[in-house]
Amino acid sequence: MCLKRKFSMELQRTISSTKGFQSIQNYEKFESLSAQYFNSRPNLSNKKKLGLKQCYLYFLMDPRISRNLPVSAKENSLKELEIWQRFLNSIFYVGKAKSTRPYSHLYNAIKIYNKQELDDKVVCLNAVVNDIQTPKFSKVDHIVDIWRNGFGVVNLHVFHNILPYEAYTREAAVIDAISLPNLTNQKRGIYYGPSRKWTAKGRKRLGIALLYRAMKIFLSEGEIQLYPFDLA
Repeated sequence: MCLKRKFSMELQRTISSTKGFQSIQNYEKFESLSAQYFNSRPNLSNKKKLGLKQCYLYFLMDPRISRNLPVSAKENSLKELEIWQRFLNSIFYVGKAKSTRPYSHLYNAIKIYNKQELDDKVVCLNAVVNDIQTPKFSKVDHIVDIWRNGFGVVNLHVFHNILPYEAYTREAAVIDAISLPNLTNQKRGIYYGPSRKWTAKGRKRLGIALLYRAMKIFLSEGEIQLYPFDLA
């Protein structure tokens, strides 16, 4: 039970075969090159204090697809390739943030949820069960739909204490790897540092390396769902 998504060609290869999945380890060098650049330039700042390492990345995930992956992976002895596929399919939004920024999406969603009003463009994600590609709609609509189906939103935070420019770059790479049509993000990200001169393939490989590390964090921390009553 998963969305029929078509990821970027580079990411698609990693879910197509064991050999393709194992190639992810070769992409770690892209993350290292990017991280080394930002770590060696502590003065990347301006009047807005963009030099402070206060940022992180966050993924909004659909638990109807992930299905408590950290637990089921162990209990059902899932193969790593299957875990990878389910993790990728469950992500519906990628963002860069500092402080409590991700929760603003949830508070915006709860206003709609409490009014019991949904825009006509929202399509129930029960279509996921039938392996139907759902039309694109906003992250807030997606959050409300998850809640209305009796589940909570998974809000995964990763890569803490990084520079804003590095966070923007990581966000852009992840979005390009997953492919914008598969997310509720409205636009692609912006690259900084050495990745600005990389090929599209190299940028996507950076995104794949980051996604793989995020999956490892997710499996370690566990799946926590946020319901409307958690925000009261």
